Amino acid sequence: MGTGIRCLESSVPALAALACLALCGCVNSPQRQTVDRGPEVRVWAAGSTEKIQPAGRSELPHTGPWDASLRRVRIEGVRGEHVPFHLVVTADRMDISGVTVELSDLRCGDAVLPASAVKVYLEYFSKVYAPSGKNGRKGYWPDALVPLTRPFAVKSSRRDRGPVLRNQPLWVDVEVPSQQQPGVYEGQVVVKVEGKEAGKLAIELKVWDVTLPPERNFPVQFGFFYGREIARLHGVEQDSDEYRELFFEYLGYLLDHRVDPAFISIGLDGGLKDGRYVLEWTDPRMEKFLFERGQCRFLIGAGPPGLSREGLTKEQYEEYVRQYLRQVIAHARKAGWYERLSFTGAVDEPQTRKEYEAVRYWADLVHSVDPDVPVAVTEQPIPDKTEWGTLVGYCSEWIVHGNVLDRNRGAIAARQAAGERVSWYISCDQLYPQPNYYIDRSAADCRMISWITWRYKLGGMLYWATTLWREVRDPWADAISWKRSHCNAPAAGEGMLLYPGNLVEKYTGQENVYGPVGSLRFALLREGLEELELLELLASLGGREAADEIAASICRSVKDFSRDPEDIESARLRLIRKIAELQGAKP
Repeated sequence: MGTGIRCLESSVPALAALACLALCGCVNSPQRQTVDRGPEVRVWAAGSTEKIQPAGRSELPHTGPWDASLRRVRIEGVRGEHVPFHLVVTADRMDISGVTVELSDLRCGDAVLPASAVKVYLEYFSKVYAPSGKNGRKGYWPDALVPLTRPFAVKSSRRDRGPVLRNQPLWVDVEVPSQQQPGVYEGQVVVKVEGKEAGKLAIELKVWDVTLPPERNFPVQFGFFYGREIARLHGVEQDSDEYRELFFEYLGYLLDHRVDPAFISIGLDGGLKDGRYVLEWTDPRMEKFLFERGQCRFLIGAGPPGLSREGLTKEQYEEYVRQYLRQVIAHARKAGWYERLSFTGAVDEPQTRKEYEAVRYWADLVHSVDPDVPVAVTEQPIPDKTEWGTLVGYCSEWIVHGNVLDRNRGAIAARQAAGERVSWYISCDQLYPQPNYYIDRSAADCRMISWITWRYKLGGMLYWATTLWREVRDPWADAISWKRSHCNAPAAGEGMLLYPGNLVEKYTGQENVYGPVGSLRFALLREGLEELELLELLASLGGREAADEIAASICRSVKDFSRDPEDIESARLRLIRKIAELQGAKP
């Protein structure tokens, strides 16, 4: 079977090439495209921040990048950034098969952005048969992004009252190399059906003389456990070498998307030997992999692995805990990630006086060894009940629930002024109009999470899981990953942002993927994370006030922000222009 995507040799008119300016870029004159296509097939495009469904579009469509009269996609970005859009094939009153996509290089005079830097993904429709809360909606929603490797088919839905258009969206992801010459690049994408041209679009990409730094300033920690489910879906034994290699593929995928895998073991083990606690690092490859790939935060449990309280006095147990903590800290210093180290206590989301006491107990133990190392807690500075006491003075890394951000704004500012870290997290009980990661939510939700992070002056974000497959046979067949909880169940895609790649062929006909397949939600989150780093870049250039003003133009609070993709894109371009201005770059 032939490939679903291939490269074309592009040609740029000679006069346009002569108009290219070496330093500030080059602009080729737009030319009207004439395309012969039958009434049954249409090829068109849309901006990245919407969801194209089989028979319709999202409530607020992203039309800005698409010039229908010229059949041209106009997009802009900076070096080191991903600049995506949707390419859509619509079949009307007929089924089509053997659909392929051909891409040219993008050219600006002698400068070339190769077609290999453009990735095309088939958007797989997940059936949402139970809405995620009262603002969710049943239907088929695009989610999994499958690398396009083979021809695909588009089927036209039919109902008693007549035909309904069938859309098949593709995610076209242009990754601008960090050394790319600035300028306006042109190329094209051709869609064929059984080898005959069905539609042709021009692509115009403006590359700004701005570079997105590869370093991350905002730790983004996403839970990555449920190893048993990864093994089950991939059909391997959890303790096998094959599973271990798959596991590293998943870790690398998260890190490539500016996300830290959280809640995973990095090889800590140990026990009592000759009256002392001896820590063992059983997985040096894991630690090295995470460190070298840029893991921003290492969350380590304060409780020693392999140590039971049974038969020990309180004093004996606490001494062994201190021995364990000293060894972890010494190892982190030697390995170079002490500045990325945080300890966590025994309680997640403490909600009683007893649990508050437990958090304080573990914080005291950690700080008796090293008063400077952060102790992280998933809680806000202001307790829900004053009689629980305070965690201020004990914890120095706060991960605040989105529902209480506004109530804690002053307290958050005080903790930050004291040099402490504050980030936030989204969970199942954060309902509309707050953003969430549900499949049947606006595309803007995942992108705007980062803008909210900046608006509240937070240092990062956390999410509890990415591979929650335990309640489904497999996530390709069942999108309702959250079924049995009292917390806003059912929900589509809760805790599940990745798909097992070995089932790709079964459900889409494309080649299987070794490791994970990402989702549209995860890609939109990455778009926002890149924008968050651009906001930080602008602030570092002396433009913090401008960065704050741009963010405020589309985001008032966690419950009041724009879901209009045109507004969001406008803010992004203002951000890029301001960075270019402060850096003295030509427009």
